[in-house]
Amino acid sequence: MKWPFFQKKTRSLPVRRLSYQAANLQGIGTRTRQEDSFAFANAMDVTAMRRDGLLAVVADGMGGMEDGDLVSQAAVSLLLKEFASRDRNIPIGRWLHSSFGRIGEELSRRFGERGGTTMAACVLFEERLYWASVGDSFLFLGRGEGLYRLNRDQNVRTQRYTQAVRNGMLEAQDTGSGSEENCLSAFLGSSMPQEIEYSLRPLALEEGDRLLLCSDGIGSILPEEELLRCLQEDPPAACAQIGAAVAAAAREHQDNYTALVLSCGY
Repeated sequence: MKWPFFQKKTRSLPVRRLSYQAANLQGIGTRTRQEDSFAFANAMDVTAMRRDGLLAVVADGMGGMEDGDLVSQAAVSLLLKEFASRDRNIPIGRWLHSSFGRIGEELSRRFGERGGTTMAACVLFEERLYWASVGDSFLFLGRGEGLYRLNRDQNVRTQRYTQAVRNGMLEAQDTGSGSEENCLSAFLGSSMPQEIEYSLRPLALEEGDRLLLCSDGIGSILPEEELLRCLQEDPPAACAQIGAAVAAAAREHQDNYTALVLSCGY
């Protein structure tokens, strides 16, 4: 009697995927109103996160303009709508760049010269990071013992320094002085075309990576060593420590401050 042939079945192990934890912090500082805005999309919905990605965005309305708070709120709301209707056939980096451009045009149409805002946003999708920014909000990657700034300030100081380097003046250190240096050279809401920084290629994320998006009320106040120390904790604790560090700095003219912290792990 011949026994039937049975093929041995093997079970394929489930693919390990990074998961993300998110937290946020916001304070008004010594200002009379809050002009920072922020949002997450899909941070609490694992199914939607796996399907569409996780979006984090912070916008800092320009305090010297009449509608800074309304403009930052509108910018964040518009990006959330763009994300919800995103064309999956367009690479995410290019989609972010195009969305920022459309949002800038819409803000200019709505508010004219009454307001402007910075904005920094990132999308975590399929274990890769995509980002875009305009203005002087900050986007940091914490990896291992290092903290890396992914974007750059778009202000008069950076503009002058870049021009000096292009002109071969590498030894020039003083590119200006006074508060003028911190004036934005790019922001959303202007009627003029704006330079939008974005990731040309996605960054592969690793277990243990931490991301920090923050307004300049944090990024221009706390040293990177302090931020890195805070980011050693999980996102809720990191936000609490950043808030404590801002309070300890006790600046007389503390700007609005906002931080979004994300961690990557299995």
